[in-house]
Amino acid sequence: MSLNRLAKEKSPYLQQHAHNPVDWYPWCNEAFEIAKKLDKPIFLSIGYSTCHWCHVMERESFDDEKVAEVLNDVFVCIKVDREERPDIDAFYMKVCQMMTGSGGWPLTIIMTPDKKPFFAGTYFPKESRYNRIGIVDLALNVKNVWTNRRADVENSANSLIEYLKQKNDESKKDYLDENYLEDAFQSLRFAFDKVYGGFGSAPKFPTPQNLLFLLDYFALKNEQTALQMVEKTLVKMRLGGIFDHIGFGFHRYSTDIKWLVPHFEKMLYDQAMLLYTYSKAYQITKNQFYLNVANEIVEYVLRELLFENKAFYSSEDADSEGEEGKFYLFEYKELQKILGDEFEPFSKVFNVQSSGNFEDFFGENVNKNILHLSKPISELADELSISPKNLENKIDLWRKVIFDYREKREKPFKDKKIMTDWNGLMIAGLSVYYTVTKRKDILEILVNYLSFFKDNLLKEDGSIFHLYIDNQAKVDGFLDDYAFSIFGFIEAFESTMKSEFLEMANSLLDLSIVKFWSDDEKAFYFTSNDKCETAINTLDFFDGAVPSGNSVMFFVLNKFYLYSGITDYFEKAERLEKTFAKFADSNPSAYNFFNFGLQRKFSHNFEVVVVYPDENDEEFKKYKEFFEGKYFPNGLIIFFNPNYNKLSNFLFWNDYKLVQDKATAYLCSNFSCSPPFTNFELFVKEFERNINAK
Repeated sequence: MSLNRLAKEKSPYLQQHAHNPVDWYPWCNEAFEIAKKLDKPIFLSIGYSTCHWCHVMERESFDDEKVAEVLNDVFVCIKVDREERPDIDAFYMKVCQMMTGSGGWPLTIIMTPDKKPFFAGTYFPKESRYNRIGIVDLALNVKNVWTNRRADVENSANSLIEYLKQKNDESKKDYLDENYLEDAFQSLRFAFDKVYGGFGSAPKFPTPQNLLFLLDYFALKNEQTALQMVEKTLVKMRLGGIFDHIGFGFHRYSTDIKWLVPHFEKMLYDQAMLLYTYSKAYQITKNQFYLNVANEIVEYVLRELLFENKAFYSSEDADSEGEEGKFYLFEYKELQKILGDEFEPFSKVFNVQSSGNFEDFFGENVNKNILHLSKPISELADELSISPKNLENKIDLWRKVIFDYREKREKPFKDKKIMTDWNGLMIAGLSVYYTVTKRKDILEILVNYLSFFKDNLLKEDGSIFHLYIDNQAKVDGFLDDYAFSIFGFIEAFESTMKSEFLEMANSLLDLSIVKFWSDDEKAFYFTSNDKCETAINTLDFFDGAVPSGNSVMFFVLNKFYLYSGITDYFEKAERLEKTFAKFADSNPSAYNFFNFGLQRKFSHNFEVVVVYPDENDEEFKKYKEFFEGKYFPNGLIIFFNPNYNKLSNFLFWNDYKLVQDKATAYLCSNFSCSPPFTNFELFVKEFERNINAK
């Protein structure tokens, strides 16, 4: 079979389509010039390598000679990897959502040769069915209107672009207060599933940003309902089929309200944000269950996604051998054979049924089982008349037997792109995990990643690349690459107190303001001001599978203002907050990572700076031990060695000096600072008297 132009591309997703008879172009000027020359519309297909329905559409249509013949006749066809070019995906997804009311992948856009869309959709079958037009019929309809109603097409496309350019502020409000955060909490309370946890109906997503906002809401306001919502969700997700009980790690989302039937792909960003969340939950509650789940996420990530102990691959596919979930599903008799005498208790614990334990899309049993727990270990142990510890030991033995068996199956495809933005989130997750575990191997990975970042993702001018694959960095970084990297390096600094993380974060923050900030919009564009290749540069505020770039920038701007006292950071954060106020006020729970940062800004009431002569100082060790693992969402804790002078631009740090060459603590609360402490016991007494912290 001959190869098309995609064979020369590095992207695994584009490589998957290199054998299609469709005459694909990558996104490039040549494709648009050819379309103009041939007077053809553009057929733009956007997906990613581990997307199940992308694979279905390829098998049904793009691999079909007759379909390809029609597409090649009517269109110039362009294929885009959304993970490689999130800027293109973000703009055209916005178009799809505006035109159809929904979105998803594969994303299908039909547009003029000058990149103006006039039709949008997602998956299309080969032939029309279930009130969904087939791709061949769609192509022939487009050919007809392109030939006979060109003016209507162009007017529609131009009108859409003009509409997208309008500022659709939902309110004229330009400030937010504590009442807004109460509204955000109440909206989550209203949407909460009291039976199964999570928010809303199927499909049900983990939404870590919701949980992080609620964790802080509890920690700051002692609102027990907030914690109950988090705990119910974290427990139910871990028990359900959305969690891989054999190899660990979380699948993408649940297709049902019970967290039972997942969409089976595993994404780095989900592992990252859930690791961050479970680690925070442990930090606040000290419930060992959450640390155990964090340990399991880390085990999966280090085993399957770690690249040379220094960076992380992007994802694992939902499909293997052409079927979604085949790697993860088991037949009843298959498990009987694997486990022998242990099958009976195993089947009770993991709800294994002879006819299968879930239904397919059409409501039919599929004779397969998704391993999951219907109850916590303690309740299951009571039913089996054994201790919880003995049951945990049994589960561990069963898991190892089934893991070894499953490893002999054909594995799902692993996308080995190293994405700068998602790696930033994983560094944040690992940093919080390191805070609560102090595992030396995790510290080593954090340090190694910074070196990898500097050597491979950082350009000489200080800007960064979006991804790294096959020993090559490519694509200029987008807002999320900068924002998530800054976030990750801040968390790494706060967990390790290694100043090089903060230096890198500071450098990236200053450059991101230059490259992405818009004074007119009072926000950050998704694409650098000089690199936009779509009709409009996207502004991203709404949290999706990951937090929006602007919400993370709001968080890090406020952090750096506290670190440095530099007013430009404060002013940018204030202007960004006013921009969020225009639309977040009407739907606060859609912006919960922004709310996570806003809540901390409103609640911040103390700083502690401990200046120490060296790490072997005995008094310094006491301060470190005192703060170790504690959770202070309303404060800032800094350990600072004045002999390390690369942080001199952090203005207020220079005011803190060693007293008598001893470890010296400074406590500031509500814009007032106490005298320096050289006696640890006196400091603790004053801290506990003045600071109301959890």
